[in-house]
Amino acid sequence: MGIRNRTVMVAAALVAAVGLGGYLVWSGNGGGAGTRGEQMQAQGQPTAGASGAATTVTGGQLAAVARTRVFFGHQSVGMNLIEAIPKVYAEHGVSAPAIAQDTAPEGSAGFVHAFIGENTRPETKLAAFDSALRGGMAGKVDVAFMKFCYVDVTAGTDVDALFAKYRDTLAALQRDYPKVRFLHVTVPLTTIRSQSGLRATVKRVLGRGDGDVADDAARERLNTLIRKEFPADRVFDLAAVESTTPDGGRVSGTLDGKDVYALYDGYTGDGGHLNDLGADRAAAGLLATIAGR
Repeated sequence: MGIRNRTVMVAAALVAAVGLGGYLVWSGNGGGAGTRGEQMQAQGQPTAGASGAATTVTGGQLAAVARTRVFFGHQSVGMNLIEAIPKVYAEHGVSAPAIAQDTAPEGSAGFVHAFIGENTRPETKLAAFDSALRGGMAGKVDVAFMKFCYVDVTAGTDVDALFAKYRDTLAALQRDYPKVRFLHVTVPLTTIRSQSGLRATVKRVLGRGDGDVADDAARERLNTLIRKEFPADRVFDLAAVESTTPDGGRVSGTLDGKDVYALYDGYTGDGGHLNDLGADRAAAGLLATIAGR
């Protein structure tokens, strides 16, 4: 039997398995994902793992943040958070702070946010954040932070080099602007639902898997370095919020026999950006971190 015929038969068998249960364990030494000895678990629904509750925020913390001058550098997931902030305040009956883009009036409290760098080029985001602070923003704010996007960190990213660049850039900013409290945000995740679909199954068999689990594994490697490097009260763990379901479970896939956290699909409409529920929960966690918990 030729290689092509064997591949088609394997694909058909896998498709049948998915059709029966929606659950697939992929373990192989052949092409595609198996070339790295990976074991990938693909599921029709997210799995609940270790327990944990999403971060909540109090009215007192919200009031404190409203008196704080904040700068946030981001791209689209960051905008999901910004847009959710007024709703979080409204739900607590607290007056929301002013939110402005790019410029901050001298001495005024509130959020200033800016779109920094280019997606898929995290080094440009670091450079833009550094430039904004050194260009005068540091003298106008009390708290500053930036975030990478999920597209900035994938299986092909040199995580150690990116973390070193991030750590050194933030250390220099903290040294030069000691009155500013610099916070740190873990990299957002994506869902892994696509790994259970018919198209994704055939793609993996043909050696063209979409790599969702491997990408989230790289993001979590960087997130682990961030969590270890900086004090817990200065880290907003966005990835933990995204992967924690409303009932406290954790969403995960499997890579090389290890759990890999992923975005809960109830928090997103496209597998990466946050819907209203996800944005509200994440914004609440962010505001609690800014308040100092």
